[in-house]
Amino acid sequence: MANRKLSQQSSTSVATGLSLFEENEVRDISSDDDVNSKRENFELRQSISLAGGVALIAGTMVGSGIFVSPVGVLAGTNGSVGLSLVLWAGCGVIASLASLCYCELGSSIRESGGEYAYLNKEYGSVAAFTFSWTSCVMTRGSGNAASIIVFGNYCAGAFYTGCKPPDVIVKLSSTVILLFLAVLNYVSVSASAKFMQLLTIAKFVAMSVIVVGGMVRLCLGDEVGLNNLNNAFRQEDIAGIGFSQIGLALYQGLWSYEGWNNLNYITEEVKNPKRNLPLAIGISLPLVTSFYILVNISYFAVLTPTEMLASDAVAITWGYRVLGSAGWIMPLSVCLSVVGAVHGSFLTGGRLPFVAARRGHLPQVLAMASTNYYSPATSIIFTTILTIVFMIPNDFDTLLNAFSFTVWLFYGSSIAGVIVLRITHPDMPRPYKVPILIPVIMVVVALYLIIAPLIDSPDILILYAAIFIMIAPFVFYIFVHKKIHPPGLDKLTVLVQQFLEVAPTDWDKMS
Repeated sequence: MANRKLSQQSSTSVATGLSLFEENEVRDISSDDDVNSKRENFELRQSISLAGGVALIAGTMVGSGIFVSPVGVLAGTNGSVGLSLVLWAGCGVIASLASLCYCELGSSIRESGGEYAYLNKEYGSVAAFTFSWTSCVMTRGSGNAASIIVFGNYCAGAFYTGCKPPDVIVKLSSTVILLFLAVLNYVSVSASAKFMQLLTIAKFVAMSVIVVGGMVRLCLGDEVGLNNLNNAFRQEDIAGIGFSQIGLALYQGLWSYEGWNNLNYITEEVKNPKRNLPLAIGISLPLVTSFYILVNISYFAVLTPTEMLASDAVAITWGYRVLGSAGWIMPLSVCLSVVGAVHGSFLTGGRLPFVAARRGHLPQVLAMASTNYYSPATSIIFTTILTIVFMIPNDFDTLLNAFSFTVWLFYGSSIAGVIVLRITHPDMPRPYKVPILIPVIMVVVALYLIIAPLIDSPDILILYAAIFIMIAPFVFYIFVHKKIHPPGLDKLTVLVQQFLEVAPTDWDKMS
């Protein structure tokens, strides 16, 4: 019976001109009262309080970065302990200023979708399409792959102490946990949410263990820690640091702060956004920044810069040095934290494809939900496949550079839109108005983060990302503006609907 209904739905969709890139009238999955009552749960309500906003920002920011990026930041500063700590604080300032700009955008443009909604308002549908095209195909896949590779390194590293684990073991363990998360998010949204709560606890436990352990070693007068801190700004370390070297180091640090803009993706659900958006940022960003600096100090309290630079999993090295036989706790905790970061991407990352596909900017099939589990089935499968593809290089730094180049291009464009909207829409309501100097500063910072890493040592994956972005307007013109569709796509849509038992869902209230 369910299959027959789905088949009828699929046939009707094609008969009315449903295509992969064309905006269409969305139909209900069923007219049954129980289904309609479930669909009401998707309605956005102002239910996120100040405490909830702080928890969302801080909880999503703390992921794999703080357990891996310290090595990258330290390498970018030629092993300078003091300068690396300054960069960690600087990354916190950059994230805080960018968040303030997003406060104005989020309070004046009351739409879900974050940058997609802002770019659409600031520059038009072509810019919004470019963001959705790039984010769904490249940014999300490379970001998830960078995180899941960290899991593979830490998981395999627990069994290969003293040497680097084989790439095949790293990729295999990463793929297994990735498929587990995909299946979990596919079959049960409620179970995914509960699992996320457990993972959030694990990541803060791991950080607390590191902070407490490092502080104890410093209080006991550990020679390594005292020597690192007493010689934090050695001239021989700082001399010769290049222009692009700092930019790549900032990429590593800012990776740990990813998630500062998550509250803007659910602006419509925040209570009193004029008050709570800036307050949530003012509380969570300094909190996380302070925590990150303390964790790095704890690393330096135990390990020399040379030891840190030689470690692929600095938290594991720290754990066995401080905790001894109980050092296995650290790789386990870090693995759970990394899994939480990827799991959060699966749990919340489906909003953009739904919004973009509803407007005809992405294949309509990505906006379909499972008729059995009411999960964004096609989006989950699509994200999983892309993540596995991006895992092939197995190079965290390469993936991170491509990811950071792309996201800061769009962050900078969105923040520049604050100035654009002040000129083009001077009378637009702005419950929160950021001082104009802040977006000006952030545009300059974004330009530096985009250009600096390309000067001395441009990465081939960054070049691919740039090409991918540049062809987006041509794709928009062909598939969205001219509505030219490859033959057989309608049939493919029906085939996907029948095979996966998915159908279009009414997401108008989430636009």
